[in-house]
Amino acid sequence: MPTQRIIFTKSGKKDSRGSKQWPPARIVNSKRKQLSEQLNSTKLMSKVKPLISPNLIENLFKQTRFTKKEIVGLCKLFKKLVATYGAESTSSVAAMSSAALITIPTQGFDRLMFRELLQNEFGITTEEILTDRIFCFFDQRNDGVIHEDEWVIGLSVFLKGTQEERIKYTFTIYDLNNDGFITKEEIFSLLRNCLVKHPQDEDPDEGVRELVDIVLRKMDCDNDAKLSFEDFSTAINKQSLLLEAFGQCLPSREISEYFLNSISNVQ
Repeated sequence: MPTQRIIFTKSGKKDSRGSKQWPPARIVNSKRKQLSEQLNSTKLMSKVKPLISPNLIENLFKQTRFTKKEIVGLCKLFKKLVATYGAESTSSVAAMSSAALITIPTQGFDRLMFRELLQNEFGITTEEILTDRIFCFFDQRNDGVIHEDEWVIGLSVFLKGTQEERIKYTFTIYDLNNDGFITKEEIFSLLRNCLVKHPQDEDPDEGVRELVDIVLRKMDCDNDAKLSFEDFSTAINKQSLLLEAFGQCLPSREISEYFLNSISNVQ
């Protein structure tokens, strides 16, 4: 079968022997220019850093003990840490299962990400029961994610809280069922997880129960076998070392100072 010849004129139009028409060169060049401009615009936009809302900074300044400069640093750090721990969390999910990846929320910290952050950034290597309670303290919306504003507000108590704020914070952490009291059973659960057990002990929990009784005798002012906030606050104001008597839930002073000093260097 003979091959059909297609001939085009300089203007790009086909002659009577062809069936296809190419667009004129000036139209092609115009489209190329438009595409090039779009690509350059996309590159420039990707380099622009997202701005932090002035209203957010102002609101957080009123609600926390941070300076505005510190708030800006914390917001920048929040985005970096969410990206870092979110990527690590996604990798963990991929390693554990060959099923489809679970999408990790990018708008804040989920429980797994926050637990890793507490250990790596603040040196808190406590039991899961306490890290979960700390997460709940930060997660004021109770939606399973620590958002940017919740992060800054929580850190205000975490890093710069007054004695009264820190007492209220630790009481909230130890009040496992949120009924306004730290009961004997709750103290037992907290101490049982924290203390090292010896295999040779016939009843490892016996020593924990004895310690619970000692703690209650020292801190239970009204002798009702449970600690109210007043009991807890009074005991700590007399002996500050009792602040984290039932497990670590605050960073050390050295780590807090280092973290605060590093905020201003966040890019």
